[in-house]
Amino acid sequence: MTPRADRLLFALLVAGLAFGAVAPAAHALECPTLQSLDGSGKTPDLTAQLSKDPLRQVPGVLGALREQFPNASKPQLVNYLIAAYCPVVKADTALSEEEKQARVREFADKVVASAF
Repeated sequence: MTPRADRLLFALLVAGLAFGAVAPAAHALECPTLQSLDGSGKTPDLTAQLSKDPLRQVPGVLGALREQFPNASKPQLVNYLIAAYCPVVKADTALSEEEKQARVREFADKVVASAF
């Protein structure tokens, strides 16, 4: 991916997160489908790592993804990690929809800060 494409992908991600921040509370959390980071079709399952104290896991999981997929761009890694975390939050029946959206936004902020 070119640096320009990376910036565009990142801008789209940020715009999506910003839109989600003002979306009506009645909308259920929707999670994107994981996409392979190298075109091989492999999508590592990060559920176990992201189920317990996910904010503390970000640097380690991000580092492991960088090692496993060295050609993946930062925006691709950010998108993958957020997409992997979303179903973990969605499955938490103790949280309201607003709380789920807030958790994903908080996680996304941490991932972006760690990646860039």
